[in-house]
Amino acid sequence: MRQDGPVTHPDQPLPTGVVTFLLTDIEGSTQAWQASPDTMTALVSRHYDILDSTISSHRGARPQEQGEGDSVVAVFTNPIDAVNAAVEAQLELRALVPELPVRMAIHTGDAMLRNEDNYVGLTIIRCARIRSCGHGGQILLSDDSAAAIRQTLGEPLSLIDLGLYGLKGLDGREQIWQLAGPALLADFPPLSAGSSAAGNLPAPISSFIGRRAELAAVGEALRDNRLVTLVGDGGIGKSRLAMAAAAATAESLPGGVWWIPLSEAPADEVDAVAAWTLHSCALPRPTADALDALVDHFGSAARSLVVLDGVDRASAAAAAVANRLLGRCPDVQVLATGVDALRLSGEVVVSVPAMSVPERSDAGVDALARFDATRLFIERATSSSGQAFSDDDAAPIVGICRDLGGTPLAIELAAARVRSTPLSELAVSLGELVDSDGPGDLTRILASSIDWAYQLLDADAQMTLRRLGAFRGDIEIDAANAVVGGADIDDRHTATALRRLFDQQLLSFDDVSRRARMSAAVRSFARDRLAESAQSNAVINRHGRWFAGVAERFSNATSVDEALPLSLLAPDEGDVLAALRFSMASDDVAVAYRILVALGATWSAIGRPEIGEQVATWLSGRSPSDGEEAWAAAVLRACRERASDPASPIHQFTDEAIAIAELVGDIESRRLLSTNAPTATSVGSDMAKEP
Repeated sequence: MRQDGPVTHPDQPLPTGVVTFLLTDIEGSTQAWQASPDTMTALVSRHYDILDSTISSHRGARPQEQGEGDSVVAVFTNPIDAVNAAVEAQLELRALVPELPVRMAIHTGDAMLRNEDNYVGLTIIRCARIRSCGHGGQILLSDDSAAAIRQTLGEPLSLIDLGLYGLKGLDGREQIWQLAGPALLADFPPLSAGSSAAGNLPAPISSFIGRRAELAAVGEALRDNRLVTLVGDGGIGKSRLAMAAAAATAESLPGGVWWIPLSEAPADEVDAVAAWTLHSCALPRPTADALDALVDHFGSAARSLVVLDGVDRASAAAAAVANRLLGRCPDVQVLATGVDALRLSGEVVVSVPAMSVPERSDAGVDALARFDATRLFIERATSSSGQAFSDDDAAPIVGICRDLGGTPLAIELAAARVRSTPLSELAVSLGELVDSDGPGDLTRILASSIDWAYQLLDADAQMTLRRLGAFRGDIEIDAANAVVGGADIDDRHTATALRRLFDQQLLSFDDVSRRARMSAAVRSFARDRLAESAQSNAVINRHGRWFAGVAERFSNATSVDEALPLSLLAPDEGDVLAALRFSMASDDVAVAYRILVALGATWSAIGRPEIGEQVATWLSGRSPSDGEEAWAAAVLRACRERASDPASPIHQFTDEAIAIAELVGDIESRRLLSTNAPTATSVGSDMAKEP
């Protein structure tokens, strides 16, 4: 809501040619006007005075205002004057009207006059888009402006590279810089822009082979439609095809490509899927509605592609998230993968078939490169073993690929065996497997091939694979050693077994995250085998103890100097929550209390307030005799988490927990709660006032 402000109209005509624009506005001003119009009138008037004065003193001009709310438009012939004006204005605004968070953007380019009083064209539009990315107190510069002032920017000012961003309605990506200096604010949330570079599309671990027709079909569907879903059996290569299609279109999307691995989502509710999507995009998760936050972000983003990979586990929730994004964010496309379609209006379904296999096996080995399945086998087997194939090998290669139904994951598992098993033996054993099971669909073939690969492992590698089924996400090697290792296998044998799993393609290694990764099909197999194992409880207990330690590294409820920022918890969040849920369900109170003491006051902060409710219910049913110090610390943190809900059952234990904390000398737990409240209700009220 704009109140009339002063306009400084220059005596001379507005400059044309190459100029530098400085655009400002007040972040969140609409809500502030609605809440307190009288107060805002005085504050905004003072804000105009400050900006008018600084712009004028640095040789800037003010064109006629063009109805942009509380914005100010200024133009300079020298870009360093725009920078100096912005710095001086920010310092004065923070000193004299700190209630108004003013964001600023500077962009240099060709000016176009609409008339003698104001400007029009892409230069001022680009500056406005950059401004909308920022936050109150922040000064952003385009790459053009940064280049123009870099040589003349005097100390102590400097430029911080914030990366490449898509700007709504504009093609390409803009390199955005932040002006920094000792007197300027330094710490801001991520820019409210589209995406950085190509989003978070993971780098492929292996080469993409074949699928030319399918890749073309997906690309054509994405050019003409906003919702495309790739459907096919498990292991058929939907994710890899989606990744290749997304990479092929990334450069045409200024908002980038965002990859959401739904198979790793911690739950299948709508809010959990939305929160997981925010987390995957490295966006802050709110304490309230994660789906609204997701829509708000992509609603202001440039053209983007959101890839929902593996919607089967949460198909209804994924459909709800996709439907809201498509309905509210016109510049967003969604590419989904799953066994079944999402069944939403406007959805285009692309079926992903098995890879092509030659009908005849009497052709030479060179002819096999024309078929996706046999080409995949040859390239993967050659990479794994270094073996060169001859024409005599063509028949067994065709037989293997035919027996595996052209299923890419099964073919890769078989190709990895060439290093240790002669090709003829490999073909015979697979033929026997298919003959014994009888004809079946690709899902059964994939399951059988994973089981076949598992049976061919030695005992240590089998044990390692099934124990890795305890993990929910990608796996740190140290974590794998800790969870797999026990009295029956030492670190040296575990390391050897892990190498075997990598060799046999049952695990892959991500060079970026430095973690091991299992496909969804292999993970499901490993989890089922772990459940059948006599050692399953011991393995899950080791998993719980490891991730209790991970949670403690992220605790913001202690004064430990080594505590890491909570935002870095994301890669391990699924495993931490799995450890917490199992420990509460199985009465493994030692692990449960460790996680609760570490993270018990932060469930809302990581966008999982429902965990706080579950924890409060669980704790309210426990006795302090389980472990007085841990119980008291966990209760106090749960009380802090549920401070906004005075009706939560946890608050009835506040006084007892405070007394126990005092008795055992737990100063940190005692500090977390107000000492002024003798009752649970007032404690909740006092906690709500804490910063």
